[in-house]
Amino acid sequence: MEDNEDYEPDASGHLELRYRGWTAIDPRVWSFAHCLLNLDVSFNQLKTLPDEISNLHLLQELNCSCNKLQSLPGSIFSLAWLRVIKANGNAITTIPKEIGQCKALESLNLSENVLMTIPQEIASCTRLQTLLLQNNCLPRLPLSLAALSGQLQQLDISNNSEEIIITLPAKIHRDANSIMWILSLQQEKGHSIDRLKREVNMLQHDNISAERELAMEKDRIATLEGQKTVLENDIESGFKKENVGVLARV
Repeated sequence: MEDNEDYEPDASGHLELRYRGWTAIDPRVWSFAHCLLNLDVSFNQLKTLPDEISNLHLLQELNCSCNKLQSLPGSIFSLAWLRVIKANGNAITTIPKEIGQCKALESLNLSENVLMTIPQEIASCTRLQTLLLQNNCLPRLPLSLAALSGQLQQLDISNNSEEIIITLPAKIHRDANSIMWILSLQQEKGHSIDRLKREVNMLQHDNISAERELAMEKDRIATLEGQKTVLENDIESGFKKENVGVLARV
């Protein structure tokens, strides 16, 4: 870290700190929270972004591409004005579910990482127009992404896990409209399956209840039949005694 070098954002609020060999962001950056709009720390050796980055409450663009990041802090998505995140060319494996809090996000570049999943909460980023996910390890996309149909203009999922081809053919991996259409169909199918499962469970519950009631009725019938048999035996026994008494008098 170049502790003796002075730097500050330019008149437009942009601060470029590229190619400095940093393994951690210089804490002096946080002192520019009152004016920093665009922070570029790409092409360094950063392994993490500290939670203090959320102190840059005016930040609109963050470029942390081409570092050694394995994750992004959930706190970064609390920045109310953050519109652009460039985090391509890292070693990011997952994205925190807090991404759903980033309501101003318009462009997210996560290409050239090792992503295995994208959280369902990304569907809450209702202003998202560009999502770049090429060259990762994604086996599928969250079906919730279908909620952004008509909003998402650029989507690239090329060169991911072969498993993703099962539901999303390779020829449409750069076609946002086609991808969103298929996700919408899959989501609708998923909802139908869930509804059928609920109905089957209800029917099974009704069947179990009916079987229990039938068993109880069978028990009641068996009890009544037993009582009937006892009563018939008592009647027959009484009749025999009466006949014996009559014969004795004769």
